[in-house]
Formats: sequence, C-alpha cells, structure tokens
Amino acid sequence: MTVVDALEIALVAAVTAAVVAILLAGRNRRRERRHRELLAQLPNTTVVLLGPDLRVRLAFGAGELVEGVPIVGRHVTEILPDSVATANLIDSYRAALAGEERAFEYTSQLSDTTYAARTAPLRDRGEIVGVVAAFEDLGVRRELSQRAAQRQVILDLMNEAYVSTDAAGNVTGWNRAAKEMFGWTAEEAVGRPVAELIVPEEDRDGFSTMVSRTWPGVSGEGRFDIRAERNGRHKDGRVFPLELAVTIAEIDGETVAHGLMHDITDRKRAERELQENVSDLAALAEAVGDLARSNLASEARAAICRAVVKIAGADAAGLMEPDPSGTGLRTTASEGVEIVGDFVSFTATAGAVRAFGNREPYFTADVPSDRTVRQAFYGGLGLVSVYWVPILQSSDALGVMMIGWRLPVAAPSPRVERLVRLLAAEAAVAIERAALLDRLERMAHTDDLTGLVNRRAWDRALERELARARREQEPLAVAMLDLDRFKSYNDRHGHQAGDRVLREAASAWRAVLRESDLLARYGGEEFAVAFPGCDLDRAEDLVDRLRRATPAGQSCSAGLACWDGDETADQLLGRADSALYDAKQAGRDRTVVA
Repeated sequence: MTVVDALEIALVAAVTAAVVAILLAGRNRRRERRHRELLAQLPNTTVVLLGPDLRVRLAFGAGELVEGVPIVGRHVTEILPDSVATANLIDSYRAALAGEERAFEYTSQLSDTTYAARTAPLRDRGEIVGVVAAFEDLGVRRELSQRAAQRQVILDLMNEAYVSTDAAGNVTGWNRAAKEMFGWTAEEAVGRPVAELIVPEEDRDGFSTMVSRTWPGVSGEGRFDIRAERNGRHKDGRVFPLELAVTIAEIDGETVAHGLMHDITDRKRAERELQENVSDLAALAEAVGDLARSNLASEARAAICRAVVKIAGADAAGLMEPDPSGTGLRTTASEGVEIVGDFVSFTATAGAVRAFGNREPYFTADVPSDRTVRQAFYGGLGLVSVYWVPILQSSDALGVMMIGWRLPVAAPSPRVERLVRLLAAEAAVAIERAALLDRLERMAHTDDLTGLVNRRAWDRALERELARARREQEPLAVAMLDLDRFKSYNDRHGHQAGDRVLREAASAWRAVLRESDLLARYGGEEFAVAFPGCDLDRAEDLVDRLRRATPAGQSCSAGLACWDGDETADQLLGRADSALYDAKQAGRDRTVVA
C-alpha cells in the first residue's frame, strides 16, 4: 500500500505538535508563523489537527475548505458524508486518541480523490491531546513522479554534466554525465552538499560566496544567472578545470539551481599552446563568449556562423544539422550567404555528407574542378574553396560547419584548422545546451500528457488576459470543466484508458475553440478555459459545444463566470469553480453560469 513517506510524516507530526503547543501556551508568535509556513509548503499535502472531541482545531493545505466552507471548529461527522471510507477514517481518529498510529489509502467521496493518509496521536508533555492527520494526493504524486522520470531521461541523454541543488546547497539532481565527470553515482550524490562532492577544498569559500550572491537574485525566467570557469574535483581527488553555467528556476513549485558543466581541460591545454598568438586567443575568446551568451538555439547557431567566419578569415559559413526525417543534412544558420533551409541527402555526393559520415574534415581547394562536391550549388554562391568540419560530441556527429572563400585557398593553415576544431567543440556544447533550455522551458509550461499549458502557465496567462481586458475594456469569460465520474471510468477501464480519454478530450476541445481562446489542464480531470473578448452568451455557447465534443462516451460538467471588471484572477476563477460544483450537484453533464 502506498503511504506518505515516513520522514515527511515525522516532520509533519513534529512541526504540528510545536504549533499546537505554541497556540495552547500563547508563546512566541514569530515561531508560530514559521511553523505554519513550513506546514503550508508541504507538497500536495493537507494536515488536520483534531481535539479529543474530534472537532477540527487547525487545518493546513488544500483541505482547509470543504464545499467552500472552512472546516475549523466543525466535527468530522459534519464535514464528511456517510460512507464506509468515512467510518474507517473516523475509526483511525479514535485509534489515535488511544495511542495508535495508522497508515492507509483513503478515497474522498466529495472529490473522488485518493489520498495516502496517516493518523497519529498528538501529545503535549506526554499526554494525548488530540489527533494529527496528514493526507497526500496520490494522483498528483504519481504525475509529479512521471514528470521527474521524463526529465531524468532527457538529462541522462546530455553529454554535459547536470547538477541541481536546493537553497541549502544540497544536491537534488545528478545525471549520467555528472557521474562520468565527478565519479559519484546519483545515489551517492543526492542529498549531500554539492561543495563536498565537486569543489576542491581550497575553492570552497569562493564557491559559497558565489552561491550566496546568486540565490537572492532569483528571476524565474530560465536565463543563466552565473557563467564561470572554476576547478572541479573528481571522487579520486583529481582536480580539473570546468565551465559552469547556472540558472535559477522553479520545477514543480520548488526553486532549484540548475548547473550545466563540461570539462575544459582540452581547451585550457590548447589555450596554453596558443598563448604566443594573442590575436588568435582574443578571437577565440570572443567567439566562445558569444556562444556562452546564447540561451536560445537560434542565437547559438547564428553565433557559431559569425564566429567561424571571423576566426577563419572566410567569406561565408553555414551550419548543417541532421534533418528530423533522418535522411540528410539541412542548413539551420548561415553567415555571408543566404542558404538556411538548404537540404542535402545522405545518399548524395557532397563534401558535407563525407565530413559527417567519416567524422573527419574535408577540404576542396577548387570547387569547379571537384566533382565530389555540389559544384552548381557552391559555384552559384560564388565560393571557390570550401572546408567542411564535423561538429562532434564524443564520437557522435551533431552537424557540419561549412566554411567558404571566394578567392582560392590552397589549404587551411594549421592555425585555422586548430581554431576551427576548438570552435567546433564549443559549438557542440552550445547547440546541446540551447536545445536543452528550449526543452526544459517547454516542459515547465506544458502538461506532458495532453500537450496543453499546465496550471503554472495558466495562472500567468490569466493575469495577462485580465490586464488586457481591463486595458481594452473588453469582456473576459472563464470556464472550469470536469469529466464526470472519471475515477469510476479509470476503475473500470484502467489508467491507460483514462489517460487516453484525457488526451482525446484535449484534442477534441482544441478543435472547437477559437485561436484566441486558452485551454489548460488545471489538474487531474479538471480543465480551465479563457475566452478573451467573449460575452457570457457567446461563452456559454462555446462551453456547450465543448461538452458535446467530449469523447469516449464521457460527459463533462462546466462552471462559467464572466469578469465583473473589478475582481482578481483568483476571485474570477473561484466563481467559475463554485459554478462547476453546482453543476455536479445538480446532476452533472450541464453548464452552470455563476
């Protein structure tokens, strides 16, 4: 049986007991507020304190209200409907008053939600003075676990080391590349201070200073807040140089520092070798700086092309990457020539294909006389000499850099070969990093199952729509939709069938809505819709069309509210949610207007 994690329950009980003791004794109010805030932040968990008479004394979390009414001061029999589940729950409360702890799964008859429940006696100076009960939403826990697993798959596919930490500096995330770079497994690393694992002892003071300066500046916009070169330490004690990029962002409601790192030993060695040529170092540093500042994939690709033209003294450059079809290479960025979108098949006789397939550079000094390259294409661009350099990450080819000159070049100089090779290595890191940021950004705002915007993105979008409606003096309607008896459908057909219904409902409803409307998965089987510029009559018609389009023989209930020109987003959504509740109570499969 799935139950709330033991450590979390111990924390809940300990902090709750402290709060009760403070309330009973009338002691330090600041400590009381701190304990309340801690309890309120427990993820997807409701904590309830009951007295010996089974009346609710305190409540924290989503369960503070039932049907819109506070539960504090009410007897449990006044709150919960008559059922076997309710009887078992009350029995666990009475057992707690007798000193017994219980852990079980409990399904609410009011919300069709299944919780991991834990009840325990609440003691003050050794005497049992009540009951503490904690309820964690299992559906939310399962969804968060699935999202975490999907994120880990993406992170483990990276060639850059990924390490995330909480505000205390303890490791919360660790990918395979981090294990290879630092020697620690994820099981060994997670939960331990990051400085102890990867920072040389002599550098820890400076690292702590950097961290303390970073956390107060949380922006939540997913942009890099730190870029630095530092020394890292392997598990075996070996110290090596690395490049570190850190961004502060929220994931599933928790603020986390995300660090991307790669070993720059080869770059540092090459820099030492190139110290005699100051101009080359300056050019390379400028190019690397442009790449480091590129947080979007398109920016990184354009920066690569600009840098290679400058470093090689060339007239043109193009970045070619595998086409999504897997049949050839497509140009994704260029400098000096307009060739974005150009495609060459892997079966074609072409210099780029040869460089990509052999993982080795290929050069032609005279395009017009070389039949192993696309003579008409490059001749049409006015290029005489062309150099194709593969972009490699380990042994994998990520793409090809095309470098072209309009005047004949006998061969790339050793200097150009060396600098372009270094730039190709930096380009591989920049491309992968920018693509990862794009994917993480999409994941942070998209529901994985349905492809709709998630609740976090919905909250931000609704605030923007309210601001626009206020500015332009236009109507705005909001609806809450909930699939009827969805838990019963899951029980009969299984969770996979239930997931399929959610995906099909999202697809069918999107087809009905206008381009300006916003559909979001609000949580579980509940969805939210915003209708900008739509009055109540028109919005009601659209909602009824959505209900008729519900797939798989399912029905849905809806609550609809129109902005009154003054209320907040929470108030507007609350009216729509109350109307949804009324629709459920009135028999389901209907729309109720607030």
